[in-house]
Amino acid sequence: MIKDIEKVIRLRKSIRTFTNIDIEPEKKQLILDFMKDNSVGIFGNKVDFYWIDGSSDKFKDVKLGTYGVISGTKCFIVGKVRDSDKNFEDFGYCMEKLVLYCAQLNIGTCWMGGTYKKTAFSTAVDLKDDELIPAVTPIGYFGTRKRTIDKMFRHFAGSDNRKPFEELFFSGTFLQQLSQKEKETYGYFLEMVRLAPSASNKQPWRVVVIEKVLHFFLKRTPNYNKTILHSDLQRVDMGIAISHLELALNEKNISHKWIVRNPDLDLDEMTEYIASCEIH
Repeated sequence: MIKDIEKVIRLRKSIRTFTNIDIEPEKKQLILDFMKDNSVGIFGNKVDFYWIDGSSDKFKDVKLGTYGVISGTKCFIVGKVRDSDKNFEDFGYCMEKLVLYCAQLNIGTCWMGGTYKKTAFSTAVDLKDDELIPAVTPIGYFGTRKRTIDKMFRHFAGSDNRKPFEELFFSGTFLQQLSQKEKETYGYFLEMVRLAPSASNKQPWRVVVIEKVLHFFLKRTPNYNKTILHSDLQRVDMGIAISHLELALNEKNISHKWIVRNPDLDLDEMTEYIASCEIH
């Protein structure tokens, strides 16, 4: 279970430089158990997670690579999902919960959607023709010294800069800001969504509040390759954002359910409906 979700969300950072200290067996088992117990997304897709230790004999013939982006650890968590409807959203949902659980244990991770050798990781998890690996994460204890590449990634991704609340969340339509009452009711939960990580920090989620329903939309980034390496990373981002809302609502014991109920708003060609959360 993830406790004090806001603290954990704010604590989590993408780590690319690790120490060579092994994760204790007890902590590793906690993570393995969490992987097993939190592997189904809100749309019903199952994510199969694997702990890959590149230094073990089992993977000695598999050349796991990250093009120099990651140093100090040879351990990775890899998730695969079948090619099905809403599979990328469910992958993002499950993987982010796992990433946050690791953060709670003071263990570092880093979402990687493109800067790793797909073929090697596919071999490591025996990927089938109808399965996909949208992303992987290294895992380990983070080092105290940041390398130049860490600073470079944060700079180019704009990781420390987020869109303002008013650009992401709306009332009724995309033309109207939330009322004061809506901010008081949903503001905290939407802020947890705003703090979600995303590929290249594009923050593609938009939420329109209509009565007691929070409708999630994907606002695609122009010229962003949505099929890079066979993964629609902006749909993965939507799953990450959805997980933040879900975890925050659960912690506050707010009764809710996820539904697919398109409110049929006027959308531009770059925006698409994903799902809705009905608050009870």
